[in-house]
Order: sequence, then C-alpha cells, then structure tokens
Amino acid sequence: MFLLLDIRGTGLGAESFARALLEHEGVATFPCDGFGPSGAGHIRISLTAPDSQLVEAGKRILRYVRALGERTGALLQI
Repeated sequence: MFLLLDIRGTGLGAESFARALLEHEGVATFPCDGFGPSGAGHIRISLTAPDSQLVEAGKRILRYVRALGERTGALLQI
C-alpha cells in the first residue's frame, strides 16, 4: 500500500524534499520524520493510484532528483 523512499542522499530533510517535490513536480508524498528515528530521511509514497499515474510520478521524482543534483553539483542517489 505504501513505499518508503530514502531521500537522505539528497541532503534535504524529508519535509523539505516533500514540499519541493510537490512544488516543482506536482507529486504529493508524506515526510516520515514523525514516525521516529527509523523514518527520518524518508518519504512515504502511496501505491493506491492507477499504474499509469505511479509510473508518471516515478518519472517526476527522478526528474526532480536529477535537477537537484545539477543545481548542487552532487551525484545524488535515491
């Protein structure tokens, strides 16, 4: 039903990442910092949408991370 994505390699906190992803790519996720230490640095992605929407969301997440890497000059891995 949900997927947790480790975004620690981006250098952003989960809340900052989730807000920026929504703003730049229109993809809504949930920061998991409130779930305790094991959730810190992760975002939660709901898998309840149709497959075509999930594929598009995945493409947008990758596009955002690549753009973030270009802006920071970092090689980012998620």
